[in-house]
This record gives sequence, structure tokens and C-alpha cells, in this order.
Amino acid sequence: MKEHLQSDTPNSYINRNGPSPEYIEAVHKLREKLLQGIQLCDRDIIDEYEREGSLKFSDEKLNILNRVPNNKVRSLKNILLSHNTLYSYAAEKGGLSAWQCHFISEKYAIMIEHAESLSELNTIHSNMVTEYSDPTIRKSKSDNLSIVEKAENYIEMNFSEDISMEEMAGKIHVHPSHLMRAFKKEKGTTISHFRNLRRIKEAKQLILFSNLTMTEIAIMVGFSNSQYFSKLFKEVEGITPVEYKKKTKK
Repeated sequence: MKEHLQSDTPNSYINRNGPSPEYIEAVHKLREKLLQGIQLCDRDIIDEYEREGSLKFSDEKLNILNRVPNNKVRSLKNILLSHNTLYSYAAEKGGLSAWQCHFISEKYAIMIEHAESLSELNTIHSNMVTEYSDPTIRKSKSDNLSIVEKAENYIEMNFSEDISMEEMAGKIHVHPSHLMRAFKKEKGTTISHFRNLRRIKEAKQLILFSNLTMTEIAIMVGFSNSQYFSKLFKEVEGITPVEYKKKTKK
């Protein structure tokens, strides 16, 4: 794979007059490789793409950061918004649920729009590629999974939804009381708390990379009560969401 990627590297096609048709074609081929890596959750392909320095968004030959005159941040935002759609589509083809694709896509669209610098946007892009290519959040063939594993998968794919224990148990074809007992025994915590921890994890990203209010973040990740969200966040992280934002923004 490495030999193939290196033979197609755009550096071979740079000329004095800007990017040649061959250069553009090589860039697009490498982007297709990245999309393939996201679809297959193949970190080798993704890492090879990310090591290719000429493919960074600051590539002077492509000049994409000057698409909006005198506003490189806006130019990069536009590019990342389009890439967000491409990555979401590739991930869905690879087994990421439609709900997850929608949630992740919306989340990163908000982060991108709220970013204030190129470095922040580059960090968001890196996180975006990592999350879309994460194999642990893809659909699993449920035939050989335990009841607890099925519950974990269901929570991962629906963590922000207001779904009752009865509904969840029905989806994985088990009695609610049996599900709760099995989950508590294996994971050492309740299903409700496990789901809330997943919501807190998602909230931390939005706190770091968006200017949404804490109420908006709470609702987006699945909490109907922002006060409860703040109370639980402090129990888990030791500080309130507002304090967490101040601490990480220093």
C-alpha cells in the first residue's frame, strides 16, 4: 500500500504554473484513499494520508485557504463542512448507523462554525477523522454478542435519545429486569449511569469546541434538565461544565 501511495504523491506533479491536472488527480486519488480508510476503519490508510504533508489544507499549490479573500478561517470552515459530509457518507457505508452519522455530522458542523482559528479547525478535523473511523461505534453483528454487549451497542447508537428501559430491552429481545441485573453484574454500574457517562463524554467535546450554551449542550447529548446535567458533570469530572470550559480554554 505504501508504495502505491508514494507513487501517486502529488509532489511529483508540481510545476511552476501551479497545480497541473495530474497533481489535482493525484490529490483526489489520495482523498479517495482516506475515504476508504474511514469506511473500513483502516488506520494504516488514514495514517499514510495524514503523513503526506502536501495534502494539508495549507497546501500552497491548491490555494484553498484563499477561496474567501482575506479570510483563511472561513475558507477552511467551508472545506471542513464539505469533508464532514464526505466522511459521514463513507462511515455510513462502512456500518455506522444513520442516527450516529446524523448526530456526529451535526456535532462537527456546529464545532466547525464556532471555531475561531486555523489551529482549532485543524484539531477539529483530526478529531473528526478519528471519530468517523472508530470501529468501536460501528454496528456489530448481534448474533454472537452477549446481552450486555448488545445493550452497550444500543446505547452507543442511541445515547442521546429518551428511550425507556422497556424499549431498550424490547429492542434486544430480553426482559427488562434480566437486562438490568446482567448489566449491573458485568459492568458494575446501572444502564442509566452508563448512558449518562456516554453523554458526558460527548458533552465535553461540545464544551471545548463550540459556543453553545450549557443548556443547549445538555439537550443535544440527551439531558432534558440542564441542572441535572451540571450536577452529574461535577460528580464525574470534579468541576462544573462552566468551570471545565474555563479550565480548558486557558
